[in-house]
Amino acid sequence: MGKRLLVLTAVFLLGIVTLCSAATNIRIAASVGEIHQMNVVLNKVVGSTWTPIANLAGEGMDFGSLTKGTDNVFRSTAYFVVDAPVTSNRSTWTITHSASDFTNGTSNLNTNTNVKFVKVDNSTNAESQLASNGFISYQLAKTRAPVQSTELTGGRLRLYYSLAGGSGDASGVSVITTSTPTGTYTGTVTLTLSP
Repeated sequence: MGKRLLVLTAVFLLGIVTLCSAATNIRIAASVGEIHQMNVVLNKVVGSTWTPIANLAGEGMDFGSLTKGTDNVFRSTAYFVVDAPVTSNRSTWTITHSASDFTNGTSNLNTNTNVKFVKVDNSTNAESQLASNGFISYQLAKTRAPVQSTELTGGRLRLYYSLAGGSGDASGVSVITTSTPTGTYTGTVTLTLSP
């Protein structure tokens, strides 16, 4: 009887050990979709007042009628700021800036217009000029090399567009004088997120 009880106890304990050490695999899964977008925001700045421009293709960056100063230089009181934040879970991407001539059909304002490329820190909103062609003429900006995602880590791309004022302009940018042909000058700026 003692042996039988011992054998039954051993079998029972072996069964418990077998149940406790049995492995069961349970599948766990999740699917993360791709997010890859650029949300462009345009503001017209006059003095310290920023006015959002919703109609990018229609109104866009309209400097309006320029005012001639006593120095015979045409200027605008406005400049434009374009913010182009990218939301992406891709490891790398680029933003390409391209543009048509800023023209009236016979003449252009390509070398009379400043374009400044900066990074805006997402946490502090502090700006830092991009190392790659940060402050250039519209002429050079037309075919500027793409901005790499690594240049914008932790931030977003911001672009400033202004007509030459005569001081503080980018290299190669000159003022609009009375020798500039009359007319309405237009063009198109294109920002492309790739790939």
